[in-house]
Amino acid sequence: MANGGRETTHYASKSAHRARDDRLGALAHRQRSLVTLAQLTGLGFSPSGVRGRVARGKLHRVRSGIFAVHPPPYDKTQHRLAAVLACGPGAALCGLTAADQLGIAVPDRDTIHVRSPRRTGRGRRGITVHRGSVDPRDLRIVDSVPCVSADVVLLDIAADLDEAELEVVLVAAQSKGLLKRGRLAELIAERAGLPGIHRLAAITALEPAVARSELELHMLPIARMAGLARPRVNHAIQVPGRSRPLTVDFAWPELRMVVEADSQRFHGDWQRAAADRERDQLLALAGWRCHRFTRDRLIHERQDSAQRLRELAAVRARELERAG
Repeated sequence: MANGGRETTHYASKSAHRARDDRLGALAHRQRSLVTLAQLTGLGFSPSGVRGRVARGKLHRVRSGIFAVHPPPYDKTQHRLAAVLACGPGAALCGLTAADQLGIAVPDRDTIHVRSPRRTGRGRRGITVHRGSVDPRDLRIVDSVPCVSADVVLLDIAADLDEAELEVVLVAAQSKGLLKRGRLAELIAERAGLPGIHRLAAITALEPAVARSELELHMLPIARMAGLARPRVNHAIQVPGRSRPLTVDFAWPELRMVVEADSQRFHGDWQRAAADRERDQLLALAGWRCHRFTRDRLIHERQDSAQRLRELAAVRARELERAG
């Protein structure tokens, strides 16, 4: 009987350990293979048990208090989630880090920006903590990582970007269907008078624009630099011989001028080049002048591109004036 009791206890203990490991696996699966020390304790692991798992290679320390169930390397999203977890409950990515997580802008520095209602995480390597809670209406989960909405991102970065750069982020968010215009208007009203909010309000008052590619986004600040009016984005133009209109990247109806943003990846083959020439000719027959800017020029030669666009617009204005 005594021996049978010990065996029963042994099997019960093994069953409990398996159940605990299953709960750990399920939690790690939801959190991109990451768990916190507090979560491990909640599952029934003692501090010494956690240290033992680290020693045996069953857990791997990603940062203080944050562990992974697999060894490095860890991807960008895992590092971001680790930073959020390190900042405690209620934390979320914010600023340019959240913008990158949402796919609407790229951060220009390595630090991970996190908004948190707690002081937890302050002083941790590679994390910049912004004190404050996140309204549930403004919380998004992107690839398992909590982050603020695109509407809040725009307010976060309004003071750090100029008007042209801010417009690019807004159009990117609009194009991905991430903006809630009503909520954005509420947030702007709440923060009226703070740095950058006036610029953001002015941009949101413009007609909404939607870009079909990242490359098209690069033309918006260039048009501003050129001193031109804001172009119509993905504008439909009726041309001869087609029942359906052509949709062009950017159009200035007052100049009857079009700019197409060409990527070598999509426009470098002969078949596509022939189609582009056909489009240009149909636009010419409809009285529109089409100019093409390559990816390299738009991204790496912004000042030169703006100067070229300004000159092309001036030439086009003179042509229309002569025509009458």
